[in-house]
Amino acid sequence: MPSPRTRYVVAAAAALALALPIGLKGADAATTAPAAASYTPAEVLAGVQANMTTANKVNSKPHINTMTRAQNVNVYQVATGVYAYTSSMAIDTDGSDPDPDPDHQGETTWQDSNGKSLGAHHVPFYVLGDDCWDRKSPCPHFFYKEHGMTGRQFALMFYNGKCIGSIFGDTQTANNQTTSDNDSRELGEASVKAAQLLGIPSSGTTGGVDNGVTVVMFSGSSWVVNGTNANLNTNTQALVQKALDTLGASMGGTPPTTPPTTPPTTPPSSSTFEAETGTLSAGGTFDSNHSGFTGTGFANTANQVGSYVDIPVTVAAAGTRTVSFRYSDGTSAARPATISVNGTSRGTLNFPVTANWDTWSTASISVPLTAGTDTIRVTGTTAGGTANIDSVTISQ
Repeated sequence: MPSPRTRYVVAAAAALALALPIGLKGADAATTAPAAASYTPAEVLAGVQANMTTANKVNSKPHINTMTRAQNVNVYQVATGVYAYTSSMAIDTDGSDPDPDPDHQGETTWQDSNGKSLGAHHVPFYVLGDDCWDRKSPCPHFFYKEHGMTGRQFALMFYNGKCIGSIFGDTQTANNQTTSDNDSRELGEASVKAAQLLGIPSSGTTGGVDNGVTVVMFSGSSWVVNGTNANLNTNTQALVQKALDTLGASMGGTPPTTPPTTPPTTPPSSSTFEAETGTLSAGGTFDSNHSGFTGTGFANTANQVGSYVDIPVTVAAAGTRTVSFRYSDGTSAARPATISVNGTSRGTLNFPVTANWDTWSTASISVPLTAGTDTIRVTGTTAGGTANIDSVTISQ
């Protein structure tokens, strides 16, 4: 939604003739090029960058980098129905989640499947221009309506070696002014959750990064993500590998097919999943104000009975696993919590007091998991909520 603060926006553009060495024929990459092999984020990003050429540029006028204000951002059609740009990341705090940012607004342009405004702290979303600033058709800037895009449209986001999924969640100010430092030609804004997942400072007033974030948007109805604020992040991240494989194949990439020259390594006996990849109930925050955590932060739930953190985990095969939570509890009393898997309670786990909030310990419980992605919920049963949760390790 528009606000006086600088915003991250995709401006609109006229579609140029596609001149890419790709095999897709239709407008929707998801249905025309099913992936037959697995591609890494690094391989796909290299292919995207190779196709970000003048011949494939969509806009005829440059976009504005939201953070730096330089007019040097362009959008490229890197495959049929797939559009990419590299710009800044300013932080959008809008939506149903409360936030101390003075520019916070309670609504987002697009809603979840239940009609509720998206929550910037729960849903990784990006921001595009609300209209064609130039008042022309086709638009000299990239305008999403001209390219088969609508709300909750999936995109890959790359930054500093990380790759996440995100959805189109909010729009930049409409074209109701002649000059502004905040208009629909801008590119470079995404939600608090998107920044957290990419390891970018996520404060709406002091966070963000000036450049280096590459957003790859997939058009077409099959790339619209459904879900609620509680599970949209999980549903979006579940599409990342499919998107990598689809785009990698469409750009003509060929993953290695020869046998490895060294013996295959033994699968790890355990896997660790950071709490900040999950979602929190209302009032909770992902923080980094205590030392010793892993990843980019830890989950700090609201101080109330029933507050929770959901953490998505994956396992190769179904079975009972030992689930170990890395936590801290610097209070004077232990914090018990109910542990649930995919909505089913699996028992109560006690989180004993640690020396202080900078001291981390582990607490474990055995639970049944299904093959693939499971959601583990830690729900506080006392007025203090749960302990601070840093990560969860699953025995494989």
